[in-house]
Amino acid sequence: MGEGDVSRKDTLKAMLTRRSDELPHGNSEPTPPTPQPPHPVPHVQSGAVGAMGRSLGQIASAAERAKALVASGAAVVEIPADKLAGSFAPDRLDDEGADFMVLYQAIKESGQKSPILVRPHPDKPDTYQIAYGHRRAKILAKLGRPVRAVVQNLTNEELVVIQGQENSARKDLSYIERGLFALTLEEQGFDRTVIMSALSMEKTQLSRLLSLTKSIPRSVITAIGPAPKAGRPRWNALAERLAAQKGQSRIDAAVNDPKFLEADTDQRFVRVFNALAPKKTASTSKRSVVTAASGQKIATVERTPKSVAVVVDIEGSMEFGEFVAARLPDLYQQFETEKEKTD
Repeated sequence: MGEGDVSRKDTLKAMLTRRSDELPHGNSEPTPPTPQPPHPVPHVQSGAVGAMGRSLGQIASAAERAKALVASGAAVVEIPADKLAGSFAPDRLDDEGADFMVLYQAIKESGQKSPILVRPHPDKPDTYQIAYGHRRAKILAKLGRPVRAVVQNLTNEELVVIQGQENSARKDLSYIERGLFALTLEEQGFDRTVIMSALSMEKTQLSRLLSLTKSIPRSVITAIGPAPKAGRPRWNALAERLAAQKGQSRIDAAVNDPKFLEADTDQRFVRVFNALAPKKTASTSKRSVVTAASGQKIATVERTPKSVAVVVDIEGSMEFGEFVAARLPDLYQQFETEKEKTD
C-alpha cells in the first residue's frame, strides 16, 4: 500500500535497531545476538477483528517492518520443521508441479537462501506459525533440514497482510488462489479493508474476485488446483458453464477420469471446462432436392418436425417462385379435396 512504500527506507532502519527480546530460543547463525523467549502474543479471535482498534495504516506499517527485518537478514534462527505450523488462512492449493520441483531442487542443492517469517503460535507452546515461506518450509521438512526463520510478534491482521502482500509481490498466487485466500479471510471475519491490503487490491476488484470465487464450488476448485494459466476470464467462463448445469454428473465424470488425475493443474482446468461445454443439439432437419425431367435442379425442400420449407434456386427463380406462390391456394384446395376422398 502507499504508506508502506513511502517509508520503506525508514522502516528498514527502524527494524535494524528493533529489540532482540522479540526473538525466540533457537539454533542461530554464527553471529546473531542471544535470542530470548518471545513475549506472549495475545490470540485474537478472527471474529473479533473489528474490535482490534488498530488502523489499517498501523497494520500495513507493522507488515513493512516485519518484511524489512527479513530482508536485512538480522537475527535469523533455525527452527526444526516439525515445530512449524501453517497460517490459519491457507493461500495455496496443494500442487507439487514443475515450479515446486524447481524450488525443491534449488534448495536441495544450494540450501535455503532466504529466511521465512514466523510468529510464536498463539495456541501451541514451542511452535511457530508461518506468515510466509510455506513452500520453503515444506521442502526443508521433506529434506529433513531445519528451517531458517525470522520470528516476529504479529497480530492476526498483520500476519495475513504480510502473507498476502509477500505473495502478491512475488506474483506467486494464481487468480483462483487469491480468490480462495480472500474468501477464507472473509469467512473468518476479517474486515474488507484488511483483505484489500493483504491482496493490494481495490474495493471493486475484491468484490468481483469474491463474487466469482463464491460461484464455483470449493470441491471443483480443489480438484482442479491453482491453474496458473487460467485468469479471471477463463474462471468466469467456467462459472457460467457451471451455472447452466442442472446436475453434478458431468463434473463427477470429469474429475474421476484417470486421465484427469494424471494431468497437471492447467490441463485439469481445460478438462473440466470442456466437460461442461453445452451439448450440441443434433439436427433433425432433412433436405431433399427437386429436379425437372431434364435433371435440372428446381428447388430444395427442407423438412423439420414443425415445418416444410421450399427454396426455389434455379435461374429466374423469382418468376418461378411467384408462379408457385400464386397457385398455393389452388394447391391447398386440391389437397383438401384429395384428402376428403381418402377419409
